[in-house]
Amino acid sequence: MTFTDNEYLEVIQRNETVKEAFDTIKQTCIDLQKQTNCPEEDVKNFLIFISKNWNNQ
Repeated sequence: MTFTDNEYLEVIQRNETVKEAFDTIKQTCIDLQKQTNCPEEDVKNFLIFISKNWNNQ
């Protein structure tokens, strides 16, 4: 099931667990970019890579 951006925002606002995960991931990406001086595109590509591999243990 695919969510629209508005649906994601609504869930983030209404569900504390989802909001906490969103905030943590967002801050981690900000910190990563600051610490490595990499462009935003690299962080985006890294997130895509993670999303493809997050459950491959």
